[in-house]
Amino acid sequence: MKLFGKQQHLYFINEELSDRVKALVAGTLSCGRNEAAALALASQALSLADQLINYFESANHLPHPIACREGCSFCCYNRVELTPPEALRIGHHIAENFSEAEKATVLAAVGRNLALTEGKTPAAIAARRAELPCPLLRAHRCSVYPVRPLMCRAMHALDRERCAAELSASSLAGSQYYAHRHEIAISVAAGLREGCRAAGLQSEALNLAQALHDFFTQENPVERWIMGEEVFGP
Repeated sequence: MKLFGKQQHLYFINEELSDRVKALVAGTLSCGRNEAAALALASQALSLADQLINYFESANHLPHPIACREGCSFCCYNRVELTPPEALRIGHHIAENFSEAEKATVLAAVGRNLALTEGKTPAAIAARRAELPCPLLRAHRCSVYPVRPLMCRAMHALDRERCAAELSASSLAGSQYYAHRHEIAISVAAGLREGCRAAGLQSEALNLAQALHDFFTQENPVERWIMGEEVFGP
């Protein structure tokens, strides 16, 4: 795996890892298609990504310390893409663990995000990123941290001051990062999508805000998705 990268560079998929996750999806679904299996897909993928990142970082010297700390939320103003299993896992986590008032707060933030981004190009959205905190951000902390998406697990930086300056300027200029975290997250996500696609399940990448809206405005989204229905909109 490559050690360093910059945000404007393309990420490369580790095909061996992607195939491993695809096989994991098939194995999980072979035991039956139900709510538990649907939720297990994301849980297994997230756990694997964490294990691989931790293993790599314990086995390799990182020449610069990672600047990210609890309460540091600069990257939480980026547009987040995730797979359907991740969206279902987050939605289920909120449904099971948030109060009605907390759910209402999330949905209000989702509505604001969608209203501000409707009809906008990715470049236009990026230019307003300072106005678009993640709907799940609370007091500079992720409210669903244990089940946060793979993309969020990849995000990190080596220069906190630069992150702050980029957010203030609504910039997406390339900051230096450790490429292995991105390679692992992107490869696991690719395997998750491919495994779902092979099983006839909705698999395309989703926008987090739209996925949350769709989850909470439909009946039985987990059960319907695992049975092959199109639960999430574009």
